[in-house]
Amino acid sequence: MKKLIISAVFLMALQISAYAQSGNIIITQQWARPILVEGRPGGAYLHIQNIADIDDKLISASSSISAKVEIHEHTMNDGVMKMGKVDFIKIPAHSEVQLKPGGYHIMLFNTKKKYAPGETIDLTLNFENAGTIEKTFEILAKQP
Repeated sequence: MKKLIISAVFLMALQISAYAQSGNIIITQQWARPILVEGRPGGAYLHIQNIADIDDKLISASSSISAKVEIHEHTMNDGVMKMGKVDFIKIPAHSEVQLKPGGYHIMLFNTKKKYAPGETIDLTLNFENAGTIEKTFEILAKQP
């Protein structure tokens, strides 16, 4: 009986852990721009929906094709569009955020290979509360 209880508790802990990692964050509409010359920077975009009762944050991203991946935002300063790194993107509870050209986006630097429309790349997204979510991004020549 003791083994049965321990096994049940272990299985419940695994289910809770899996839910905390991705259950409250839904990623859709993921795509990236082509990189036609190896080593050039590239951009990746996606839609993030937070169905949790608490806020979350996208705090970092990584990829097997780039040693340096950053979260960026375009802003307008004194009539000039500027792009810069941000530490995180807040995803409010029961809300959504669109990463798109001209706004928030993921930058991949010093890419290890070139990639063209029709191919895919991997990105791992790290959230403060939801944990790690791995996604495949389709390479598209223009925004869908």
